Amino acid sequence: MTAIFQGNPAKRPKVRSERAALRWPRLSLMRVPLAGQIVLANILVLFVLIAGILAFQPVWPVPAQLWLIFAAAFGVCIALSLALATAITRPLAALAAAAEIGRVPGGRTIAPGRVWIPDLSARPDEIGRLSVALRSMVTALCDRIDANEHFAADVSHEIKNPLASLRSAVGALRMVTKVEQREKLLEVIDHDVRRLDRLVSDISSASRLESDLVKEEEEAFNLRKTLINLADHLATQAQWKDVDLITDFPDHPLTLVGIEARLAQVFVNLITNAISFCSAGDAVRIWARQRENRVLVVVEDTGPGIPEQALTKVFQRFYSERPDSDFGNHSGLGLAISKQIVEAHGGVIWAENIRAEGADPRSAPLGARFVVGLPV
Repeated sequence: MTAIFQGNPAKRPKVRSERAALRWPRLSLMRVPLAGQIVLANILVLFVLIAGILAFQPVWPVPAQLWLIFAAAFGVCIALSLALATAITRPLAALAAAAEIGRVPGGRTIAPGRVWIPDLSARPDEIGRLSVALRSMVTALCDRIDANEHFAADVSHEIKNPLASLRSAVGALRMVTKVEQREKLLEVIDHDVRRLDRLVSDISSASRLESDLVKEEEEAFNLRKTLINLADHLATQAQWKDVDLITDFPDHPLTLVGIEARLAQVFVNLITNAISFCSAGDAVRIWARQRENRVLVVVEDTGPGIPEQALTKVFQRFYSERPDSDFGNHSGLGLAISKQIVEAHGGVIWAENIRAEGADPRSAPLGARFVVGLPV
């Protein structure tokens, strides 16, 4: 029966301290370096073996020669234990030191730049695998930090442009007196405010995209059905510009495993971009085919095409190659976001100009084509 202690707390049993005392030997052993733990474990095994022999010595006497053999075996075991412990702990200590070099007590970082991780990939054991994993992790982390720094610099540059335009328009608004001039300045201010709002929204989406892609679950879905629904939804936008929207999809389903909403975002961006570059009487064609273990989705138009020097730049953040009349209506993040989504699904995306077969590569293109390849 458990007793209930009342009165002076000092007279109560110190259960917690007794439990801590019971745990003390185990905690003290864990504070011993790994090399010491390996040597102690081998010594303990040998002592247990010798104790067993001594316990049975009255029944089965042990010759003196056998004791010499045990002594030699003991020395060899200690030497091998030290060698094994050194082979294990030395590279682990080097890896730990490299992992900790970028931090100091108090949490402040030191030594900017990439952290050097020892290359132990030649080892076929777990330590070699750990070295490869750490080196890959550090490289990916440093690349991500560099990308964030470039992204912050690009954001700062892009936001400064409409802010400078706003500052100029507001300053001029205070000096002009004519109604027509004030109306024009108010239109500039309204345009820059909407441009800033669009830019901030797109920047927010781009900055959250990577974490959202990790959190969202991939599921099997029919890409053909998704593309048909998107084409039906965007047909009104094409009709409003007097642009023909043509679709060509196979009769059978195109089953993919991925995040349907994100891939739909990619194709909406490609189709709306194609429509925006078309004039009245032009056409946009969307077609899809399955090629072995990949599905190809192509969005092509009969617009002005893409300047050759811009083919490799269109997927860069904040890059936009549009007419002056359309300036400020797009943030230049749409294709960069699309590329990130496609690559997160293990796919590829590229842009090219459409030309007749055998035509001069320097001739004017017949339109632009965007190709998306996704694994089945």
